[in-house]
Amino acid sequence: MGPMEPADFSQNPNPTTRLDQLNSYLDAFESRVVSHEDRGDGRWVALAESAFYPTSGGQLHDTGTLNDVAVTEVVKRQESVWHRLERPALETGQCVSGMIDWERRYRHMQRHSGQHLLSQALLRVNPAFETHSVSLSGPPCTIDFAGDPVAEDLEQVETLVNRAAYQNLAITAFEVDEGELSGFSLRRPPKVSGRIRLVNMGDWELTACGGTHLRASAEALPLKTLRFERIRGGLTRLYFLAGLEALEDYQLKHRVGYQLAVSFSAKVAELPERISTLRQQLSEAKQEAGTWVTKLVHVVATELIHKATPIPGGRLVTHVLPEADTGLLKELAQTLQAYDSTVALLATRGDDRIRFLFTRSADIDLDMNALLQGVLPAVSGKGGGRPELAQGSGVKPAGLERALALAQNHLLGLVGKADQA
Repeated sequence: MGPMEPADFSQNPNPTTRLDQLNSYLDAFESRVVSHEDRGDGRWVALAESAFYPTSGGQLHDTGTLNDVAVTEVVKRQESVWHRLERPALETGQCVSGMIDWERRYRHMQRHSGQHLLSQALLRVNPAFETHSVSLSGPPCTIDFAGDPVAEDLEQVETLVNRAAYQNLAITAFEVDEGELSGFSLRRPPKVSGRIRLVNMGDWELTACGGTHLRASAEALPLKTLRFERIRGGLTRLYFLAGLEALEDYQLKHRVGYQLAVSFSAKVAELPERISTLRQQLSEAKQEAGTWVTKLVHVVATELIHKATPIPGGRLVTHVLPEADTGLLKELAQTLQAYDSTVALLATRGDDRIRFLFTRSADIDLDMNALLQGVLPAVSGKGGGRPELAQGSGVKPAGLERALALAQNHLLGLVGKADQA
């Protein structure tokens, strides 16, 4: 369930002091419950002070505990921060000790600071690359921006942003009155009014933001752009990773790349060429295998035709393949169907399932679907098809011989009646 609408809370307690905006590295605090409400999705409490970041601006909420009770969601309604608890607990007026899930918080800070650095790098590569929206709920995270970039632009952005981050730019936050904004060169105008919180990253980035951030840009390293795609509205979506999540991605890809290189007795840089060659060889092998399968099917079909049982007006082929040869069933049926005056009752047998495929040549007027339906009960099966071809399966392998015998007897009876008529 997503965050509730403001009307969901009947009480509007005093504004919550946002400790997270005063110190993003604060992971423990003391406070007091100023209001609580029981909703359909659990108990919610508002605090006098809170270090929990509420979902906002593309950044997910913090999690953690209040008096050892898990906090599973955090939202801001008007100026109050509400915390959803894992179970009904805490009453209005109760003192609480809060603990933030630091691993989650720190990754969110790396994502958010990394996004600011990247949005500024996009503008410096091309002033048209203006950020419109972001999602930091990854990994990976995304930036939706204007303009029409090519791959070389994004390579330049990645190089530029990492060089900037390596300068270990100090990241600071401060508040100004709305009327003072004209004195600052912001990357984008704020979406709020009144007192505005600005986040500054050395001489690289300055913009309005209420999120949690790192102390210095180098903590966001490495910054890795993954790919980009065109989306609706004439925008481009950039996927990226920051900090620990980028490192983990590199570790995974290095491990996989190294293992592949060893298996190919090649260098990692040679893998694309080796894999391309292997794919070509595999394609050729599949074609050759397909040719041999076709030849094998024709040999089997010829032998079956020679062993076919004569029936009035034609011949009857009955054949059971092992389950491992199920892939040959369709091609064998098509090959037999091409012979004149031929009815084929084909099946595959497994330990727990059997499959049927009944077919006939075009010059025989018999309904294979009706024939199949008459024998499926013998194997607790189901299936269907057309008059010229029907297929089904059953879960009672012991009934296979009886089902084929029923089909043969029924078929012989139908042909005999047709001749007599």
